[in-house]
Amino acid sequence: MKLQELGRLVEREPFRPFSVRLNNGVEDHFQTRRDLGAAKDADLLFYFADSGEVVFIDADSVVEVFVR
Repeated sequence: MKLQELGRLVEREPFRPFSVRLNNGVEDHFQTRRDLGAAKDADLLFYFADSGEVVFIDADSVVEVFVR
């Protein structure tokens, strides 16, 4: 999945929570648009996990998106 496609999910009004499934089977959930961020010129997402660690996601590893 391209970063631009994920960006459309994050920026739409009203925002709807969504989850992504990665090619390694991991699922990440985003409740608000502030839950994640992206670099302007890279296909890389990041978010802060509940543990406080920064998690990076290569947008090309996203294989499925679930909108709730």
